[in-house]
Parts: sequence; structure tokens; C-alpha cells
Amino acid sequence: MRRERSSQERNTRRLPPARRRLLGTLGLAAAGLASAFAISESIVWWFFPTEYLYPRYQVSPQYGLIPYPNVAMVHGVPRRFELRYSTNADRCRGENVAPAGEAQRPAVAVLGDSYTFGMGVSDGEDYPAVMRRALGGRWTVLSLASPGWGLTQQIRRYYDLGEAYYPDVVVIQFGGNDPEDNIINPVTKVRDGEFVFVDGGHGLNWTKRLLARSVLQRSQLYNFARVRASRLLEAQRVKSGIEDQRRTMPGLVGSVTTRDSVRTMQERIYTDLLSTFARELSADGRTLVVIAINRHLTLFPHIEAVVRDLDAQGLLRYHEVLDWLEGMSDYGSPDPGHGWGAPAHAVIGERLAEVVLRIDEERRTPGGALSP
Repeated sequence: MRRERSSQERNTRRLPPARRRLLGTLGLAAAGLASAFAISESIVWWFFPTEYLYPRYQVSPQYGLIPYPNVAMVHGVPRRFELRYSTNADRCRGENVAPAGEAQRPAVAVLGDSYTFGMGVSDGEDYPAVMRRALGGRWTVLSLASPGWGLTQQIRRYYDLGEAYYPDVVVIQFGGNDPEDNIINPVTKVRDGEFVFVDGGHGLNWTKRLLARSVLQRSQLYNFARVRASRLLEAQRVKSGIEDQRRTMPGLVGSVTTRDSVRTMQERIYTDLLSTFARELSADGRTLVVIAINRHLTLFPHIEAVVRDLDAQGLLRYHEVLDWLEGMSDYGSPDPGHGWGAPAHAVIGERLAEVVLRIDEERRTPGGALSP
């Protein structure tokens, strides 16, 4: 060992002085950066605990972003909660579902965003999973939801995957960020009363491809910076999407400068999508059921009016979730971003199963509301 050290020392001495100084400077800089990162990581962990999700989402031309297949997504906030969300081969949450030609009939397709996906509750506690158990295994329940999706992605997902199962019932969950999400990745549009599917142009795709499954997603410092940068990017994408829609939508000529005009445009896009979807499903003999996150629908008077009008026409059935949760005071999730915890999902899943069975009974009863 003594001979080896002497050899190393001689090799080091043979380096030119300038190179030795450069290596020393680089070593000190690396050590300083590592120390600064460790200290900053600890500060954020202790004083600014930030939400993390690992892996995040895969970039998708068809949907903007979509979960990876067959992974366990770890979601949490330090010292508050940590949950795992298991995805299947179809990039949906839950166990693998039999191919359409082999699946149990009848079927239910459940569309939505992170609430329907079940962020904030453990595997098996999300309301589509509760529905599956409540229906006793006699129905195929497809959970086609993904966090961050608006109706534009949900409708495309239905036609890409759900329609092949010939579902008797399709469930849509409305969330207050859906109208804005439709602007960010408008992959489904309505033209001349029909759906047109286009690829999205989600920004920073190459960055997201590199970082989505990186261990950096577990870093508090990285997530602290990512959240703030994401807010700026989302605002820019919404603004860009608004300008694009303003140029293509009749009746919205001129600058969109006020909050009311932006809200009106977002509501119009949503209702065009919903109305077209409801009519297509009705023409195919399927029943559309709509629910909404607590009071979110009332924040959008035009959307609420259209939903209730479509309900009155028999083109969909709207059910108020707050009526189902009446009397419950503690049904929240440990995730502060989602108001439905396991108790809420349990009630919603069971009630939706009752709605599905009622619709099925009406179909089978001569003279029933859905009988030919």
C-alpha cells in the first residue's frame, strides 16, 4: 500500500501546475455545489415541503400527457402523506382489463381527471374501483381518467379505447379546471357538428421526456422550482390557446382582454364538446351520466345551464355529488389538492353503481324510460 501511494503521489506531482490548480478548483466547486444542494434540499424539506410525483407523465401527441403503463406512481408531501397509484397496460389506474372482445358485458366507461383517477386515495379506494366491486363483477368498469385532462382528452380517450367495449353507460366527472385544460391541449375539436382529433403541441416535450422518470422527481428543491416554473408555463400556454381559439371560433372576434370574455369562451368550448358527445352517445343507445366536484359546476353558469338543459332533454343524467355526501363532514383526502378522500370515493362509487343498475333495469323493463 505504501508503494502504491508513493506512485500516485509521483503521478500527481508530474501534472503541470496549471492542471493541478484546475483540478483542485473543479473539485472545490463540485464539493461546494453538492453542499449547497444538500443544504437547500434540507431547507425546502423542513420549511417548504413540496408535492412530488414519481414517475410523472409520458408525453403523448394524442393527449398531451398520459401516465406510464405498468408503474407505481409515488405521490406525496414530506411529513404529510405518501400514496401509490398503480397503472395497468392501458395506462389507466387499476388492474388490467380484458381486451374488448373478451371483456365481461355490459360495460361502464368512466371519464375524468385526477379526481376520477383517484389522486389522494390508495389503490382500490378510487370510486371506479368501488363501482367495480359494488357491481359484483358482472360489469366491466373502465377507468379512463388521467390527472390534468380536460374534456378534450377524455372524449378522445373514450373513442380510442372505451368505445370498443360498447359501454351501456358513460360517466363524466366535471372539474373546475376542465374548461382551462381544454385550452392547453385541444386534441378534440368540434367542426360542423362532428369530432375532429388532432395531435397536441405540448411544450418542452424533450425536457419532459428526460425528466419524467428521473430521480430528480423525488428532490424537494427540484419540485419547489418545478412548481413555480410550471405555473408560469401553464399561464403562457393558456394565453396562447385562448388566442388560437379566438381566431377560429365564430362570434369571438376581437381581442379577448377581460376575465369574463375568457370565461365565456372556455365555457363555450366545453359545452360544444359536451353537447356533441351527449348527442353521439344517445344516437348510439348509450346513457351519459354527469357528476361534478363539489359546487364546481356552479362556478360556470353557462356550462351548468347546458348540463341541466341536456338533462331535461334526456340526453344525459346529472347527479349532484353533494346530495350523496350530505351529512358527511370528514371525507377529505390527505392530499390538500383533492377534496375527495376514501370516504367520499366509497359513497360516490356505491351511488354510481346504483345509478348504473337503475339504468340497466329501465332498459330491461318494457315501457321503461330507456326502452325502445
